[in-house]
Order: sequence, then structure tokens, then C-alpha cells
Amino acid sequence: MNKISFALFTLSFFLFQQFITAQEALFVPNEIQRAVKNGTRTNIGEPGKYYWQNKIKYNIKAHFDPGTGLLKGKENIIYTNKSPYFLSSLVINLYPNLYKKGSKRDKPVHLGDLHDGLIISKIFIDDEEIDPHGEDCYYEGTLLYLSLPTSLQQNKQIKLSIAWEFNMQKTTQLRTGKYGKNTWFIGYWYPQIAVFDDIFGWDEVPYDGLHEFYSPFADYNVTITVPENQLIWATGIWQNPEAILLKKYLKRYNKSLTSDDIVQIIKPEDLNKNTLQTLKTNLHTWHFKANNVIDFAFAISDHYLWDATSLIVDKNTKRRTVINVAYDKNSLDFYDVAKISKKTIQYLSDSMPGIPFPYPRMSVFNGGGGMEYPMMVNDRSESNYKEMIDLTSHEISHTYFPFYMGINQERYAWMDEGWAMFLPSELQDRLAKSKNNAKAAYSTFVYNLYAGNSSEATLMTPSYHIKNYEYYVASYYKPEIAYRILQDLLGKEVFLKAIQSYIHRWNGKYPNPYDFFNTINHVANKDLTWFWKPWFFEFGYPDLGIEKVSQEKTSFNITIEKIGSLPVPIYIKIFYEDDSIAIIKESAEVWKNGNTRYKITHTAKKKIKKLILGNETIPDINKKNNLYTN
Repeated sequence: MNKISFALFTLSFFLFQQFITAQEALFVPNEIQRAVKNGTRTNIGEPGKYYWQNKIKYNIKAHFDPGTGLLKGKENIIYTNKSPYFLSSLVINLYPNLYKKGSKRDKPVHLGDLHDGLIISKIFIDDEEIDPHGEDCYYEGTLLYLSLPTSLQQNKQIKLSIAWEFNMQKTTQLRTGKYGKNTWFIGYWYPQIAVFDDIFGWDEVPYDGLHEFYSPFADYNVTITVPENQLIWATGIWQNPEAILLKKYLKRYNKSLTSDDIVQIIKPEDLNKNTLQTLKTNLHTWHFKANNVIDFAFAISDHYLWDATSLIVDKNTKRRTVINVAYDKNSLDFYDVAKISKKTIQYLSDSMPGIPFPYPRMSVFNGGGGMEYPMMVNDRSESNYKEMIDLTSHEISHTYFPFYMGINQERYAWMDEGWAMFLPSELQDRLAKSKNNAKAAYSTFVYNLYAGNSSEATLMTPSYHIKNYEYYVASYYKPEIAYRILQDLLGKEVFLKAIQSYIHRWNGKYPNPYDFFNTINHVANKDLTWFWKPWFFEFGYPDLGIEKVSQEKTSFNITIEKIGSLPVPIYIKIFYEDDSIAIIKESAEVWKNGNTRYKITHTAKKKIKKLILGNETIPDINKKNNLYTN
């Protein structure tokens, strides 16, 4: 080989190696690359030196009529621009406009619930009145674009005042709604300034009813005025119980704040027609405060039972979380929800993720469906005790994702729903006295039905592009399985350390998928590109098969073929002719080098009767190649 040929060969080999490296690397969108370059994010998953986040403070005064569903409100907002950009306008979420006539939506609503939208009667910016119907206001679906008189510079703030009203829907029970006479769950009810972040700028994804939310951290000071004898449960800490409750109920309420036992604040016998729980007056104004949360919701009823308890969630500081459970007396399962809620919060604090429950309150309201809010849950009644455990623990687990961590659910629903599936799964099996891994087995069963289908989306496909049941597969089942396989290959100790580091780094902030991937890589000291890429970025499916088995005098060799592109663990159950059984386990890491075959040598003098590859928790779309008989 002459020098020129050798040089060309060397250059070609170098370019080939560069090509292979590029092929193996994760795709990183331009927005993420710019954020790293600007110093707001890092390649090791930590917030960058120049990470910033805008600040919001709400003072809201609301009046709600439970008879008609009319909600009127006035809010004063202080918005501080911490970004390096001049803001010439604000983007404001008007979520009730989902029910506005002519709005686009991906969920059906009852025709009788359609209205003219959230009606804004007044807007002031720094005491300057703005015409809500003028050229400074542009309405697009559930979004309002509000032009500012002068651009808002870095570290400057504006004061915004808005008066509005709308009618709550009475028939459609889509996350919120009416659940009986004078009984409502009210969320997404006020003009909310959208997130402005370092990745995408303003969040301009409209609410369509199917996909969930991306909301900014803010401080809330909220008063809600309702008729007497209406009880309210809400985000945050109740500021004026002594101004609302009669002494008997106030005493019970105060006891619950420090009690490890379940206190019945409102009992069945307290619900007589002529019995009041609140001080006698025409109206009551309830006052709540919540700091650094991404939303505010409340629920109301005049005939619900009320259980409460508390528990120490931080053993070092002795900090407590108070649990409130409000429910219909005819509910078959809510009598035990306080107990299950307490066990869930204890488990989350002590075991998985093993970080003290971050908020001082958790209220579970007996409404409909199953939906999470900061410090609030709106849950249906279940006829099956196991389903009650699953629903309660799942919704409470959302406290960490998306609330403690400001997850962009619109784009990356798997970053919160997948965790709400994974975090409580062991607890759910234990409390329901189910077969071990029953929850994991169900996720695997569902995913096997959809994996590799033409309609399946990759996890990195923005969630708002995914519809129908494929949305739930990509948001709930597939990510839960991926997290479980990740735990298996890292080991529980390293996995827990990595997840805790991720939470410590990004609580109160807005993490994106690359912050998650990079944090796990960094803390585990591993390059997991071989895992992230097929599970989160690529189309594919899981399928292992037994390719070959050969037996020698004192051992036998098993060759496993990876037919699908997704790396999954190897689990082999060996049945010998003497009826004894052995198990072989290997984590998904055996596939990290891109190999499609893995040879296992197992020492044994006994003869094999049969081998079964896989189990109910490992996804595999084709079980026909998982059996070997001798």
C-alpha cells in the first residue's frame, strides 16, 4: 500500500468512525443545543450557570355560585421578567374556552355546556386600562395574546389586573365539573400567564381537552366567596378556618393537623338537613395561600363527609403533611381513601422516590375520573378495592411529576405519567395483596398489544401530536416499562441515587428529556445512549427468541437472539428432567454493544426438559420463539 492509498484509507476509516459515532448519538434539537450554548442547560443534566425562570404572584378574589355554576373573579398579577429577552407581549391561558362555541378540541363535550367562553370585562397593565376587545388583545382558541404598552425588560416587573367570568360546565366531567347538587371540582378557571422558558420561549400550545398542561411556578393568595354551609378544599394552606367553621368542627379540624389518626371532621350524623357546619351568615370568604406551585384548584360541596389525618414526611425536620378526604356518604370506597393516601405519602417519602413529600397538604375529592392538581386530587368512586388503591396512589404520586418538577406535559407526557405509573407500583401490589409485579405485568400486557404497530409513536414525538389510545401507550405504559428496565440494568441503589439527583437538581424548575437523560448518565457514570435511543427516539418493538441450545457433559449453551430493536432483559426458566427448576437472569445491558445475539453458558450436569424465555413483566411481542423443548 503506497502512502497516498494509506492516507486515503486512514481518512476513510476516520470518517467512518465519525459516521458511526454520529449515528449512535442522540438527536438533539436546535432549541436544546442553543440552551446549552447559552449556559442555561448543561450536558451533564444540571441547570446551567445562567439558568433563569420568570416569577409570578397571583392575588385572586373569586365568587362562585354553586346553584348556577357562575364563577366571577378578579386577579392582580405581578410578573417579573428574569429572562435576558425583552417581552413585547404576554401569552395567557384561558382554559374555559375549551367550551367556547367553535373551539377546537380532541375530547367530546356536551352541547349544553358550550358557551361564549371566559369573558374578560377589564384589563389593566400598570394602571393603564386595556380594551379586552381592542387591537392589543388577540384571542386564539384557549390563548390570549396581550400586547404590552412598552416592552418588559430583564429584571423588571409589571402589574396586571384582570376581571372575568364564565359558567362552569354542568354535564361534561372532563377533569373538572359538577358531581351532584352543590358539588363541584373547579380547575383551570382563571386567566393564567403561560410559561416562558429558555427552550421554547412562550408556550403557545392550546388546550384541546385530551392533552395535559405546562404551567408556570407561581405564588397564590386566593379568596373564594360562597354561600354558607358550603365547604371548600383547595390547593395550599387554609388561612381562616376559625372564621368559617363552627367550634365543634374547628376543634376536629385543628386536631387533624397534628394527629396520626384519622379524624372524622364531618360525620354522617352531622349531615342532617337543619345542621350547619359553618358559622351562620349569608356568605363565607375562604382564604388560601400556596407558594411556588404550578396551579391552583378547589372543590366545593355542602353535603360531603370529611376525613383528615397527618403524618411526618421528613424525619429530620419532623415536617408534616395534612391529608383531607371529602366524599359522598354513598361512596363504597372513599371510607378508606384517607388510610390509603397516608400509606402512599409515607411510601413516596421513605422508599420511592425516597424524597420527603414536598407539600404541606393533600386533599382527595370524590368527584369523577382521576385527575391531579397541586395538593389536590379529583377521583371517582371505585367498586373494586384494588382499583381504589391504584387510582389514589397514582394521582398522589403526580405530586413529584409534574408538580414538584415543572414537567411540560403537553410535549412530554411520559415524563410525568410514566413516573406516576412506576413510583407506587410496588406499594400498589402490596396494599392490594396482589401477586408480585401485578402492576408491571399489566403494563407489559397492554404495551405488547401496541408495540411496533404502524400507529405507535416514539416517546420523543411531542405528546400533542399523538391521539387516541396510542397517546396513553406512549404516556403511561411504555415509559413505565422503560423506567423499570432502567432500574434493573442500573441496580436499585444506583437507580434511586440517579432519580433522587434528578429531582434535587430540577425541583421547582422546568426539566426537559435531555436533562433527565444526562442526569442519569452523569450520576450512574454510564453512557446509556444505547438504551435511550431505541426506547425513546426510535420506532421498534421488543422481541427476543431462543435461537439455539446445545448441551455438553457438564454445561449447556443457550443463544438468545434479539429480533426486535428494543433492548430488554433476559429471563430464562429452566426445567430439568428431574423436575427441578433454575433461573437465569441478565439485564438489558447485555445488548449495549449493538449485538443481536447473546450466548449464555450454564453449568449443569442435569438434562434439560424445556426452557421458557421471558416472563409476564418483560415485553415481547412474539412468544412463539420463547420455548425450547428437548
